[in-house]
Amino acid sequence: MRISTLLLAAASAAASLYASTLEVYRDAAIYRFTPSSTFIGFAPKKSGAECGDSALALTFVPECPNGLKLCSLRSEIEALRQNIDRSKRQMVYLDRLVEEAKPQSSKSLIELSEAAAARYSELLGRKRTDEALLKARKELFFKMAPSLEPLHLPKECGSELKLTLPGGFIGFDIGYEADIAEPKKIAVSKHLHLTNRSGVDIEADEALLYYRPLQRYLQPIRFQPWIIRDRSRPVVKTLQKMAAPMAVDSASVEGVRYEKAQQKGARSYKIKSIELPSNGERVDIVMESWKNGATDMEVVYPYRDTNVYRVLKFRPKRPIEAHIWKIKEGKRGIASNVRGEYMDGYYTLFVSVDEDLVVRKKKPVFKEKESFFGGSIRKKDGYVVEVVNQSGKRKELTIIERIPVAVRSDIEVRLLGVTSDKKLSYKEGENGKLTIELSVPAHSDASVEVLFEVTFDKEKPVLF
Repeated sequence: MRISTLLLAAASAAASLYASTLEVYRDAAIYRFTPSSTFIGFAPKKSGAECGDSALALTFVPECPNGLKLCSLRSEIEALRQNIDRSKRQMVYLDRLVEEAKPQSSKSLIELSEAAAARYSELLGRKRTDEALLKARKELFFKMAPSLEPLHLPKECGSELKLTLPGGFIGFDIGYEADIAEPKKIAVSKHLHLTNRSGVDIEADEALLYYRPLQRYLQPIRFQPWIIRDRSRPVVKTLQKMAAPMAVDSASVEGVRYEKAQQKGARSYKIKSIELPSNGERVDIVMESWKNGATDMEVVYPYRDTNVYRVLKFRPKRPIEAHIWKIKEGKRGIASNVRGEYMDGYYTLFVSVDEDLVVRKKKPVFKEKESFFGGSIRKKDGYVVEVVNQSGKRKELTIIERIPVAVRSDIEVRLLGVTSDKKLSYKEGENGKLTIELSVPAHSDASVEVLFEVTFDKEKPVLF
């Protein structure tokens, strides 16, 4: 019993000794593993390697192991380059041969010219084909790796190798997927999307992903007094550039899913046993899934856009950490780049456009546009929202509209009424917001008229 326990402990120690890990930060990635040879991959410049306590300089060696996809592609690129060079040289030699040839007769000259022209045309066609193929192969390669130079360690590393890669070559991001097939419900799944174009194939027993940089540059903040300045002195405003988010432009690999992904903290994640080859393709990892009650609405904002949107509003059971969504209905995809956000206490998704509802907005014609009352002018204004329901079922439409908002105390805005030839209700909110609920029967139309009045000093005309 004692011996078996010792053997088990020794096996566990050996396994932990050779365990491989991947840490991905926003500005770098660290891959710890035990290499089987000196070959590392097609790593980017400024990559660093440490074997135990020793720093090693990665060196270019033309040798590349057989069977690796990137190595095979590089060999094909080198072969195409050689073919192009060979065709160029043969064309040069052919030109020189024709120039130096001294045929005995005009017939021989014609035969030589015809043969040379046919061979030259063949070589030119082969060269152009190889050049087009070379361009395509190089574009494919650089989608998968940053360099055509295979890098090796200067010597074998028998212990753990720490490989540090610059940021941007192994990337990850969070995305959400929503299935809206069930009425009044939404099925939410949270995904991690990983890509690898570092030139190094990754196989790790554990991956740790962090939404923070590896290197932070910090310095003390010195107190600055708040100084009252002369109003006549110009104030110079400095425009600050905002950092652009990291974009992943890569193909998606469907069906590659890791069920052992865990969230370890605020925007940090842990994945057990991951394979991440350097091919530029996106690996989709499902983190968690849940169902949520949701309100399904048809909403239009005529003051800005006459499209009618299908909108889902819900209170998420889990915090939403990113706001790019993929929307589907069962197996049918609806949209792949939907942005969600919190609005009025609910998480809101604009999931599709309802083509059956056509909305137009126009201004009514008033016979008497302005009236005078003392030193003030009362101006009546408004608009009409027309809705056509082309579908075979009744539509319940929410119209978000507005009336002007006064910016001076001597200006008064009064809503006179919201009327329609169909059933409606409305609510006047803050900042002139109007929320109108309109019911439109199948194959019919409806119109909503909004009237308001603006009172202002005749000596201070306004524009709205």
